Amino acid sequence: MAGHQERVQQMLRLFEDRVNQISKAQHKLSDMHGTARSSDGAVTVTVNPAGAVLDLRLSPDAMKRSNTALQQDILKTIRLATANAAQRMDTELEPILGDQLEQAKQAMNAVLPADDRR
Repeated sequence: MAGHQERVQQMLRLFEDRVNQISKAQHKLSDMHGTARSSDGAVTVTVNPAGAVLDLRLSPDAMKRSNTALQQDILKTIRLATANAAQRMDTELEPILGDQLEQAKQAMNAVLPADDRR
């Protein structure tokens, strides 16, 4: 009977550890973002790890471009900021999740609509 109780206690400790890891990961994700600037500095974008735009700044020089050129620069800068956020997420969460980081990223991608995963 003691062996059974020890296994239950060990399982509870593992469960508590996992809950603590998830809590730490959630806290880090809530504060995480990525920022990128276009090569000439005219466009600056900040996004969350899912790629949602949190901030977009355009310099006065950005307005001197054609609408097509500005649109392309904005989209490119959003992609760079999203890549930056993804890298930061990996760096921050890898020590917490270890070899389960890939599973967590797959789960996050499964929850996000395809349009939000740029």
